[in-house]
Amino acid sequence: MKKVLIFSNGEQIGDGILKLQIVNQLKSRFPDFEIHWMTDKIYTEYNARLKKYTSDYIDKVWEKANLNPFFWKKISPMYDLESENFDIIIDTQKTVIRTMALRRIKNKKFISSSANWFFSDIRPNNISKKRKFYIQSIIEMLDLVSTFKDSKKSHITIPKEIVNELKKIFSANKKYLGISPGSNTPKRIWSFENYMNVAKYFEDKGFNIVYFLGPQETHMKKEIIKQIKNPIFPEETLKNYLGLEVVMGTTKFLDIAIANDSGTGQMLSTNLCPLLKICGPTSAVKFLNDQFENIHFISSVDFGGSNVNLISPNDVINKVNKILQSS
Repeated sequence: MKKVLIFSNGEQIGDGILKLQIVNQLKSRFPDFEIHWMTDKIYTEYNARLKKYTSDYIDKVWEKANLNPFFWKKISPMYDLESENFDIIIDTQKTVIRTMALRRIKNKKFISSSANWFFSDIRPNNISKKRKFYIQSIIEMLDLVSTFKDSKKSHITIPKEIVNELKKIFSANKKYLGISPGSNTPKRIWSFENYMNVAKYFEDKGFNIVYFLGPQETHMKKEIIKQIKNPIFPEETLKNYLGLEVVMGTTKFLDIAIANDSGTGQMLSTNLCPLLKICGPTSAVKFLNDQFENIHFISSVDFGGSNVNLISPNDVINKVNKILQSS
């Protein structure tokens, strides 16, 4: 059987979720291939917490291969890569020394944008230096050797057992707004008061408010309960599942979600419901991608600076209403 190898720099939970949109395309793009996924010195959540979301699309994971670029040494101390031969290798990272090491693995076609496509057997007709969302850059490499015409309908499959449990919480005839008010990086946090103003506005419009609180936001719960009627905390209800599974699964039931640039914001980036990311000091360009038609952003840059709280509750309310009208 033919084999294709996707080489990455590892997947932590956030970018692992974003890359699921790519993973879900692989069997369609390479229907007659075994799909292999490899990391160099870093682990991948595709072999851990996200494994149940990738196992139908990836046949083998080569984790922490620790590749060596020098011809007098083994390619990998972990695996016998000298005996492997891939029809296609796609190098999704840009560190030249890793690309040189990866190039040592036997292959028929090598794709890499490293060093301005110097090592690649195939290059795009027009090489743009414009900054792109890295997911889009990977898509462009895949497009050089495969096709996927239905990309905008790409989606993440949520395990049925989680969906069935969530159906006990959510009703098909009700409207739900999800809110993730936290972040591990304080300067990325839109103020709690702003979130509450938005929540109360949409509660008055008939929405049920769903909250996703991390360990650093648990103190907010008392104030939420005081100000919001019957708020929903799904991670507390489904305690037998990982928090990320609950957050991702909930997007099947939300009408829209709002989040900071945060880990939970990444978990909400399933493309299954509209998501508005509120951006301050981090660049919103990384969210611009045709593969994620349901991900939107509002950036403080458009309001005069990098302070995320330059964005007012009314700005977010207006943006949410526009998204809801168009979805």
